[in-house]
Amino acid sequence: MSFIWMKYLFLLLLWPRLPGVQPPTEPLQIAERFVAPEGWPEMKSYLCCEAARQAKRQTLGQQIPPRLQRRYQLLHQDSARAVVAVELHDSTSRNDFYLHFAREAAGWKLQAVRSLAMTALGAPMLQMLTRMSAAEVASYNRAHPAADHAFTVGNIRLWMGADADIIRHFNRRQRDFQAVVRLVQAKQYFKTPADSTAANEQAANTDPAVRTRLQSLFISRISQRNTGCGTCLEFIIGGRVNSTVGLLYQPDATAVPAMTPNRIMVIKPLGNGWYLYKTS
Repeated sequence: MSFIWMKYLFLLLLWPRLPGVQPPTEPLQIAERFVAPEGWPEMKSYLCCEAARQAKRQTLGQQIPPRLQRRYQLLHQDSARAVVAVELHDSTSRNDFYLHFAREAAGWKLQAVRSLAMTALGAPMLQMLTRMSAAEVASYNRAHPAADHAFTVGNIRLWMGADADIIRHFNRRQRDFQAVVRLVQAKQYFKTPADSTAANEQAANTDPAVRTRLQSLFISRISQRNTGCGTCLEFIIGGRVNSTVGLLYQPDATAVPAMTPNRIMVIKPLGNGWYLYKTS
């Protein structure tokens, strides 16, 4: 090898270490800086769109109590979009939110921050239900035969719960969830996407065998219309308006809808065609 080629090879090997040359900043790195407890003077250079309008002086991490631990997970990244899930936790609580990124000519930019809305309504409801006497529970069950006390408490806890709580519930009851899928498929309630109508959905959810299983799983209803995926079977836990949380079954990964800040804020794969999802 000539001296000239050896010189160029030497320079190429040193290139990543040359002063002022930095590797491209990836979405996961931006997420870690934006959610870290300390400030980030360069923050504005890595924001766009909705996030740029909302973040004025402080990062999101500076507004979060420093005692909370941060855990990051890159859920998706392609040439144009990326999503990072962030879990905040301490010894008594967990909370989740999701950072959506877009790639611009200048590099990756944080576009939007999303989390499940209106879950605060669940706390007073849960407090009221769990403080009922045995007589009050019996009265409640008579007044709400379609959603008794045990189901309502379990359902609210899931709806308010962290992703880790929902995933743990699913893993513990996966066979029962799969049994509902087999039952719905056997009765052909959603034979084709064209069958995903309100009438077919009502028929599936009022089927006594299906309903009994859903009650035991703390699932409000099944649908094929919540995520816009006409071939996915959605096990809806709950929510308000467009902010819902549930579990989705679709064994064909190519048919699973994409995450977007304005529709499906997160889809977490759980294995065997199952996903945790939240809408916005």
